[in-house]
Amino acid sequence: MTEKLPALPASGLASEILALLAGGDVGDVGDVGEKAAAETPAAAPAPEWAAEGADRLFSLADRLTRRGAAVASAPPEKPETWVTFEVAGEVYGLPVLAVEEVLRVTVITRLPYAPAPMRGITQLRGRVLPVVDLAVRLGAPPVEIGPQSRIVVVTARGRTLGLLVDAAHHVVKLLPSTLEAPPPEIVSNQSDFIVAVVRRAESLVILLDVEKALLLPAWEDQDAAR
Repeated sequence: MTEKLPALPASGLASEILALLAGGDVGDVGDVGEKAAAETPAAAPAPEWAAEGADRLFSLADRLTRRGAAVASAPPEKPETWVTFEVAGEVYGLPVLAVEEVLRVTVITRLPYAPAPMRGITQLRGRVLPVVDLAVRLGAPPVEIGPQSRIVVVTARGRTLGLLVDAAHHVVKLLPSTLEAPPPEIVSNQSDFIVAVVRRAESLVILLDVEKALLLPAWEDQDAAR
């Protein structure tokens, strides 16, 4: 047998209908006007530009012009240029201002009792160039020199040094807004040379601070003494 539903209230208000279906008292017809007034939303405040007065068109133009000028005055984001290269299967980057040039690897002469990351010295147009094995500095096995190996010549603290890497990649322009903080799992006092990371289509690029990358922490000295 089909249950007979109660007749809908004459007011047609949603609250009246829901109260009726829930078995509540919808009140007298005389209450409808008061309830409708209570449920009517308050009038929205007048917009900022709705000023009174004969010169309100000029006032509106002033406000719009000021807003447009504020937007136009925001300087556009300038890209930063980085030199990318590969070490131990990962892609790293250094600011282009810190990089003098990228060289093919020739002869590297090892130095006895040098710190572990110091691969040796080579010749650069008649001057001695210290060469740091960046893989060792980053905690990876030494670079195996091959056809793609390169020496990235950098300047830091007024000195010129070479960074031995597995391969040189590209010069890229990155917007500062695309740089991300290093993942928490790799942040430590041994990795404070990592400035940021950036996601690119082909890989994740790890951006380095060249000066901090050339500072040797105390734990490396302890390992060398063992």
